[in-house]
Amino acid sequence: MDDLDALAAAFLTLGRLHLDAPQEETITQLSQMYQEWPLPLDGETATGIEQWERSFSEGETAQELRTDLNDLYGRTARAKVPPFESVHRGRDGLVFDEETLQVRQEYKQLGLQAPNLHKEPDDHIGLEFDFVSQGLVRALTALEHHAPRDAERYVAIVHRFYSHHLALWAPDMLATAREAAQTHFYRGVMSLSLGALEQLVEVLEIATEQ
Repeated sequence: MDDLDALAAAFLTLGRLHLDAPQEETITQLSQMYQEWPLPLDGETATGIEQWERSFSEGETAQELRTDLNDLYGRTARAKVPPFESVHRGRDGLVFDEETLQVRQEYKQLGLQAPNLHKEPDDHIGLEFDFVSQGLVRALTALEHHAPRDAERYVAIVHRFYSHHLALWAPDMLATAREAAQTHFYRGVMSLSLGALEQLVEVLEIATEQ
């Protein structure tokens, strides 16, 4: 249960940071709390924390982070690394392709939909991370209400979503984005995201084997 809680918190935080660069207030909060990151501090996660430590010690600003994310994901110009699953997996490299619609159907299993439905693709890396977080929170809530079968169902939804979607594109995309990032902060986000995916695999394999 603690593992699910830690993963839910990590995926929620990372999902938000993929969608929007943090404001100065959030940067300050993270600088005070990053050493309490909920996942084991090894491998990619340790690398990510080291990058954040450099970011905070060097005083990277909210504007620098915003510019970096905009350049990476193409908010104001051509993306260095498109953040959409359909671009990486679709035959034509287009947004709103078949993969986008598949992800939309997955969201419906949890009663979710993308915030900017029909205007922005549902398969943004930040939204897919948020979906994982929401699924894990539902599993935790089911366990708290002594409904283990419901918890198993939610864990299975997350497991399937990872296997059918995130596993097929996110690791390569995140590694590429880390190389392209200009700030220590967003290099850290990419490494922490890779570490979160690795931990998710480990925890879900244990959960589904029980």
